[in-house]
Amino acid sequence: MVDHLQKSSATEWLYSLGTWWHKVAGKRAMPLILGVIATSGVLTLRSLGVFQVWELHAFDWMMNHRLAEQPDERIVIIGITEEDIERSQSAVISDTFLAEVILAVKDQHPAVIGLDLFRNVAHDDGYSQLQEILAETPNIIGIEKVIDDDALAAVSGNAVLTQDNRVAASDLIVDVDGRIRRGFLFPSAVGDLVIEGLAFRVALEYLATHNIYPNPDANVLELGHARLPPFEKNSGGYSNADAGGYQIVMNWRSNLHFQTFSAYEAVEGKIPPNALQDKVVLIGSMQAGDADVFFTPYSMGTRRDSPTLLPSYGVEIHASLASQIISAAFGQRPPLKTLSDYGEAALITLFAWLGIGLYHTGRSDFRRLQLYSFFLFGNMGLSLVLLMIGGWWLPIVPTGVALITAPIITRLHKLNRLQALSEIDELTQLANRRGFRKHLTKEWQRAVRSRTPISLILCDVDYFKLYNDTYGHPQGDECLRQVACAIGQSVRRPDDLAARYGGEEFVVLLPNTDAEGAQRLAKEAAANVRALAMEHSASEISAYVSISLGVTTVFPREGVAVSTLVDTADLGLYEAKRRGRNQMVLRLPWAV
Repeated sequence: MVDHLQKSSATEWLYSLGTWWHKVAGKRAMPLILGVIATSGVLTLRSLGVFQVWELHAFDWMMNHRLAEQPDERIVIIGITEEDIERSQSAVISDTFLAEVILAVKDQHPAVIGLDLFRNVAHDDGYSQLQEILAETPNIIGIEKVIDDDALAAVSGNAVLTQDNRVAASDLIVDVDGRIRRGFLFPSAVGDLVIEGLAFRVALEYLATHNIYPNPDANVLELGHARLPPFEKNSGGYSNADAGGYQIVMNWRSNLHFQTFSAYEAVEGKIPPNALQDKVVLIGSMQAGDADVFFTPYSMGTRRDSPTLLPSYGVEIHASLASQIISAAFGQRPPLKTLSDYGEAALITLFAWLGIGLYHTGRSDFRRLQLYSFFLFGNMGLSLVLLMIGGWWLPIVPTGVALITAPIITRLHKLNRLQALSEIDELTQLANRRGFRKHLTKEWQRAVRSRTPISLILCDVDYFKLYNDTYGHPQGDECLRQVACAIGQSVRRPDDLAARYGGEEFVVLLPNTDAEGAQRLAKEAAANVRALAMEHSASEISAYVSISLGVTTVFPREGVAVSTLVDTADLGLYEAKRRGRNQMVLRLPWAV
């Protein structure tokens, strides 16, 4: 037996919550709630990294569609090409030949030379000569690999350059999709010794010749006109990325082209006079088969005859980052800036509510499609413009998803609301006969499987026709609303259902409830109605509105019709009326 008279704080709380939700669902606050739901969903997916690869590819798309820029004439690359290797008849460039290249470059008095080649061990007899040249060239910076990872173990720098603190880190950061979009200013520090990245070190050396130095009192790195805050794990389109060291997102130029000469052109004096003077010169490998190749936002290529990825050389990537730092320090090109987590959440929220607003603005689905398309492409165009002009990397994918998701949720809610309304009685807000039948069929099938009883209470307002004739139909409607509320208050379990069966008849379905529990609830419902104390002067049984109730209990099984439950309760109600009304009669089915 289920005791319906015993209330619990949990059931009362759930009932109150459900009542509040149904009230809110029909009010103007619902768009706000749906916007919060859409925003929360997008932010959750964003935090899980679902959008990361798409957002990074959107970043690549913007980089590839920026306006063309002139190459940075302050950066020159001396590349060790395949032709250079073939002419030297050696698998790697010899120490002797490298010494000749450095001497040729040095003769043109560059501001700084970056040697993007490992020379920590001798390759041939010219190694001692190379060491002497390195010692005599104070503006040359060599490399070492600082980070010991699975791709390549750490590599120490040249002994001469290390002793003079003229080495920098060659480490590059590869994203989850194999492309480079970030660069190290310095990957790590050993005690008081800071190991800068190669690009950052040569940029500092170049800027020092123009009396531009880092601001020692700044909270984040300030260099001339540039303010370079460190990359954080959720910056831009990233989600929980590795933010070790001091990184920045690379504000690539519209291409990776720099003035480039081959090593043999340098040695044979084919570089124009003063072409390297006061410039940043980077010497590095540009061999197609070399391991020092990487993919960048420009690797997809723009030529139709180049469907494969086009790699870039490590020396080009260092040159691009150095160019970015130098240009930002002179105030010529802004460093990339990203929104904070709160700023991005606010933008996603704005687009979610915008999507809901567009849904209600559009008079038809076709019009809504036009509006969404306009704002989606407008968002992409605006993000591209802000990236080119102000260096702002705004999220495209999360905002676009929020713009589309919010109206989809709105549409689903509307359909669900319409479905619910089709099963709700408009006057009393209880389930209507259709909703009752649907619920009864479901609970009957469940009871057949679980072999549990189902009880039903059929209620009728006593002398309701006389009430209507005496007080009028508007007051009759108010009477039905109050009676429905009184009956509904006696129903507390989630599976129980109170419904308006028709006219002044109400029904209460009680799954997994025996006859004793059903009778207790019926008495409570009748008492709730009497407690309303609604005057009924035309009633022949009571001075106040009252109800008659028929109660039944059935153990459903195969072969027993669902209608048995209602028919038997109806017989009980008929008997209650025959006996004088304002009472309850239990009627059990025959041999069921």
